[in-house]
Amino acid sequence: MSKKVSVIIPVYNVETYLEECLDSVFQQTYSNYEVIAVNDGSKDGSLELLNAYAKKEARLKVVSKENGGLSDARNFGLPYAQGEYVLFIDGDDRIHPEMIALLVEKAETTQSEIVVCDMEYFYEDGRKEYSSGGNFTTTNIKETPSLITINNSACNKLYRINLFDDVKFPVGMYYEDLATIPILLYKAKAVSKVNQPLYQYRQRGGSIAHSVNDKIFDIYDAMDQVRDYVKMHGKEPEVLKEINHLYLIHGLDLTTLRIKDAKEKDLREAYLMRNMDRLEASYPNYKQDDLYRNVGIKKRIIYHLLSKRKMKQVLRIYG
Repeated sequence: MSKKVSVIIPVYNVETYLEECLDSVFQQTYSNYEVIAVNDGSKDGSLELLNAYAKKEARLKVVSKENGGLSDARNFGLPYAQGEYVLFIDGDDRIHPEMIALLVEKAETTQSEIVVCDMEYFYEDGRKEYSSGGNFTTTNIKETPSLITINNSACNKLYRINLFDDVKFPVGMYYEDLATIPILLYKAKAVSKVNQPLYQYRQRGGSIAHSVNDKIFDIYDAMDQVRDYVKMHGKEPEVLKEINHLYLIHGLDLTTLRIKDAKEKDLREAYLMRNMDRLEASYPNYKQDDLYRNVGIKKRIIYHLLSKRKMKQVLRIYG
């Protein structure tokens, strides 16, 4: 008998895209699944659309709550889940018709607690970009410590639902996936990969990557949370080393790029300063990291200037 899958869809003001998302879910070739749509206090017509859809699709359960954000909505949906596996889909995205079937098949044949697929980013102007979910077959953190650094999206993965017994998405935090998915990967006895872009992630304007505010520094709280969990549950040196890499990948590199591309040009220098302060507070020995020491000449110059707080020169190099 096929294993039941619970699909949790947080919904907040995505009326324009929601029916496309739901259609992609209910066109799955796999049949044994339920869908829990969590209306997170939507103020548009999302709830009305959900209720209308539920009248024609018995597998759709609609639950509502006051607005609390993406993490809160996912957490709210988990107690309603009756499946052995759980899949998260954002309400403005869509999935390949065979996504559930292929992920469940891989989970069952490999006895994996998490199965990962690749992603496709699609834009409003028609552009599409491939995004890898990682380069591995079936492994775990002990065999492959670098697994903890793969694409941390919550949505391109199928999970055994019991992995969430002691793990929840942090409410009110940006980068909730970065705070949560590495912990689930750490817990899983086996993680497998399906090498197809089965999750289609919509790229819209107005995301946090295009603007800066104090919440961008939540990225350090997210990584601190992962490091604290591992320290409490194993303290494996090789895993902690890979977590340290996350501070460079997401803090030094990606956050620097987000700030230099920010719309608020008058804030960029101050935010670059604060970013370096946060990096040094969370990872004082970052300059000793292999990733830091083995970069190309341009990035080495940028790293040096950042560490010396020469932010005008950094921005000049980026142009």
